[in-house]
Amino acid sequence: MPLPFIPLAVAAGAAVATAVAGKKGHESYKNMKETKNIAESMENQYKTVFNIFDQVRQETNTQFEKYGELKLNILSGTMKEFISEFKKLKNIDFTDKTTIDSLKDVSDSKHFMQEIEKQVIAASDLLKSGVSAIAGGGLAAMGALGAATTFGAASTGTAIASLSGVAATNATLAFLGGGSLAAGGLGMAGGMAVLGGIALAPALALGSIIFATSTKKKLEEMKTKREEVKVEMQKLQSATSILKEIKSYTIKLSNLTTETTTLFADYIATMSSIIDEKGIDYRNFSDDEQLTIRYTAELAIILKKLLDTPVIDEGGNRSKILEDVLKTTEKSIQHMY
Repeated sequence: MPLPFIPLAVAAGAAVATAVAGKKGHESYKNMKETKNIAESMENQYKTVFNIFDQVRQETNTQFEKYGELKLNILSGTMKEFISEFKKLKNIDFTDKTTIDSLKDVSDSKHFMQEIEKQVIAASDLLKSGVSAIAGGGLAAMGALGAATTFGAASTGTAIASLSGVAATNATLAFLGGGSLAAGGLGMAGGMAVLGGIALAPALALGSIIFATSTKKKLEEMKTKREEVKVEMQKLQSATSILKEIKSYTIKLSNLTTETTTLFADYIATMSSIIDEKGIDYRNFSDDEQLTIRYTAELAIILKKLLDTPVIDEGGNRSKILEDVLKTTEKSIQHMY
């Protein structure tokens, strides 16, 4: 007996519906799988880039802290000893034979000594409480910024609003965020924004998308988010490049400062011997002895300039004057060996 037409039509319709549903189900499965693969790949790539950035950030911070501690020790040690010995001298006259352009007369010499002495006192006062008391942000700021900037015009350490305060904050916020390059020229505020965007990137990529109304929409949104996270990774890579350069220059500056200080200490020792043997009147010294005094004073000027030279500028990038200071210093100390 033949089947009624209507039931056959219904059966045929059900078969088509089943086939379509099966196809949609397969497409949904493919979309979900691709969405998941993109999310996992994106997160893994991001984590890799971020971990590299974070490692370089920590290494840069460590170099800042080491250099900051070196500066404090130089000011409270070698430079303090120089001030003590040099202040004993009388009738100093560098006007005829000096190689020191910065000290053209006695008044310049006195002003220079006053500026050094301020930093010496400030550094000594800070170290009285121990390095651990200013560790972290304080030492990083001291290393990143110039001594003149961190100490300002304060005549004593107690007049400084602690290196863990504003100075440290300004220094660390700038370079931790990658500075103006990664932030599009926004400086320290931009550095914070970059860090915020970087930290949120994976969460934004994986968060609201999983609640999309369809698997197709999820996949489309995930592809869009992938491009956004790529931009964030580019920012991280730019920040990493900046930090690597800053770390490299911090090491160079630290090494040159150490070399200059070692040479400076030798000259101070010789100057002390001259004073012990000949007294404190500069006019009574031989030409060679006067030359030693002049070179000692010149090294003090060179070293102070090194200590005052910032590694980074306000935007978190390498200081524009750093390269010139390094080259000038290397050239200046060669004739003193």
